Amino acid sequence: MNTNNQQLHWQKVAIWGAALSGAVCFDALMLKQIEVSLFIDKYPPANGRFKDRPVISSEAILADLNTVKDVDAIILTMGAGATELKNHLRELGFQKDIVTYRQGLNIDDVLKVQSRIVPRKILQYDGSDSDQNILKWLATEITNAPQPVAFYITNPLSEALLLAHPELAAQIITSGDWSKANSLFVNTPDYIASVDARHDLEEQNIKIPTLYFDELIKSLPSELIREQMWHEPEYSIYPVDIPAIRFESGLDMLLLDLPGRMLGMLPNGLGYVHNILKGLGINFQTVDLDMIIYHRYHSNRILDDHKHIYSPSGKEMPADPWAIAFIEDSWKDPDFVSYFDELLDKISDRIVQAAPKIIGFSLNGTNTLIVQKIVRKIRPQLPDTKVIVGGYECINPEVGPKIFDDYDYMVIFEAEGSLPDLIQLILDNKKVIGLPGVISKDEGLISGNTFTPAHLVEDLDPLGYPTYEWADINLYKNYNGYQLVPILLSRGCKWSKCTFCGERFSWRRRSPQSLADEIEFLVSKGANNFHFNDSDLSGDPMAVRELCEEIIRRGITGITMAGQLRVQKGYTPDYFEVLRKAGFNYLRYGIDGWSKNTLKLHKKGYTAKHIAEVIEMTKAAGILVAINLVIGIPHETEEDIDETIDNIRLNAANIDTIENINTLMLIAGSVYWEKPEELGMRFNEDLNDLYRQFPKYIPYKYWHSVDPYIDQDVRLARLKRILDAASELNIRVGSYAEWSSQNAKKI
Repeated sequence: MNTNNQQLHWQKVAIWGAALSGAVCFDALMLKQIEVSLFIDKYPPANGRFKDRPVISSEAILADLNTVKDVDAIILTMGAGATELKNHLRELGFQKDIVTYRQGLNIDDVLKVQSRIVPRKILQYDGSDSDQNILKWLATEITNAPQPVAFYITNPLSEALLLAHPELAAQIITSGDWSKANSLFVNTPDYIASVDARHDLEEQNIKIPTLYFDELIKSLPSELIREQMWHEPEYSIYPVDIPAIRFESGLDMLLLDLPGRMLGMLPNGLGYVHNILKGLGINFQTVDLDMIIYHRYHSNRILDDHKHIYSPSGKEMPADPWAIAFIEDSWKDPDFVSYFDELLDKISDRIVQAAPKIIGFSLNGTNTLIVQKIVRKIRPQLPDTKVIVGGYECINPEVGPKIFDDYDYMVIFEAEGSLPDLIQLILDNKKVIGLPGVISKDEGLISGNTFTPAHLVEDLDPLGYPTYEWADINLYKNYNGYQLVPILLSRGCKWSKCTFCGERFSWRRRSPQSLADEIEFLVSKGANNFHFNDSDLSGDPMAVRELCEEIIRRGITGITMAGQLRVQKGYTPDYFEVLRKAGFNYLRYGIDGWSKNTLKLHKKGYTAKHIAEVIEMTKAAGILVAINLVIGIPHETEEDIDETIDNIRLNAANIDTIENINTLMLIAGSVYWEKPEELGMRFNEDLNDLYRQFPKYIPYKYWHSVDPYIDQDVRLARLKRILDAASELNIRVGSYAEWSSQNAKKI
């Protein structure tokens, strides 16, 4: 471990991840004349080499660390779970440097990772000579400050200091009356406590000279430094300027986003609502508490060197609860969420102090529990404040009110057609009755009154695009620097025929010029890695090409783009060459079923031959190819799985990743949800009771299909067959596919 606070210097390293990020990292290291001796990957290529270096399986490395005994560092370039892997390597005894790298990072930042002294590890509070010497040094520093000195809080640090140096008591103010002090000692060894102290002092406009413990220890004499004070090197973006949790008073509306939402993806839905509020000319504030809480959690974990964090019940929490593998389970677990109760109380108190007329929450699928906690805390003290909810959980009028019921108004589906009128009616103290696109608790619409959808905006360009002006865009990065910026060329799905899908909405698109403007703006703010969140990006494939040509014409370079296209006729090799030149480096295809029978059952509108032709053209253009598969639909047969595996094998050279593979879910909005029995599905309990009990999706244990008989055990067995085939063919299975396949066993 490096403990001299100097830049690390590596002669030879191993890269964990023989894929896109690993390749980019390799090229960057070569320019630095740092040798990459080998790659490590869960799925080594068939020839055992990548970038002309040997690739060792991750299983072999974990079984015998002697394989990497000669390297100076391991660089992790894989996706979610890097922290867990790092901790596992430490537990196995790997003592050299382990750092993370993500595409888009400057390799110099990774190479300059430095050890640092952790403030909370300075004192052991054991009465040792080491502690006494540090307290003596600290007492001298405080004595040199203008007297009298006020302690920010009373805590073990201040108690130990006064116990060791009682002579300070005459000049120390511990009562909290800072008006009598000539200087202030912020005696908080914990990083987040120090951040909060800075925010509080700024808010209170405290002007006296202030000593911060975490700043003082930077000048701690070297002879007082001990090994256990150091934090081992790990690349992260921290420290960052975490925004204060502060709400303005006199607001017409406070718009909030709460955890958990994957932070590396900017909240573009929240951004569009922010734009609506701007257009109304009201007094409003947008605060992304998901981003703030994310950085508080990871700053605490990394800068205070907490290798293990525990829930109130004593259960170890994930290193990154926002990661794909954990986000669904973590934020729906009351025990996990209660870890944040103290912070949620603070947030609630500040909302009550601000007393907005309206408070709006974006519900994203994983944050309903934490939103419920906030609403329950503020309701009794803000009886006149109206609560509006919207977002992904509110796209269906039959489902949304059953998922979240503590609201005054729920905006269904897109907000542009209903939110402006709703806000104006509330601010004018008028009743909201029969407003299209809105469910009002007062109207009792859940009990059977007719819901009228709002009109959908057809021309999307005038809506503008999110500029995330409430915060620095660079704060929307994972702790390891990863950022994948969401963009949209269209809304809805032009095809809207896939039987399993719950996103069959009216399709509309923006002009390619408008999206090029957005990309150009985001690039100017430092973004370079983009993901199309379109349900049907190829609803107008020529618009995608026109966008790419516009990007090329404007000279926008250094960007990468990823998205999902439909397999369809009309593509040419030249089409994909243009996409690649503009920055597309990853395309995903929702193949879903890869046999003649299942393609027909899914209503995909193309053949296995079309699939092979399209992915071959994509791969030939230098674009990585990913596919999605859905297993276990009614009337699927074992022969269909045989045919699917045969097609994967025939096209293995053109498949880089199975991005998602999951068993069929019976979700609201899908054709199977609307007419299940007609399509061969059978239920163990009354279907209407199941709809009431499970408004979003019906768990697997309550249904199966016939002709042939298929239940979840059959689906999982078929899924395993495909995963085994992918493993034999060394086809990578994406982290989301791994999560969804594991999750399918629990639902």
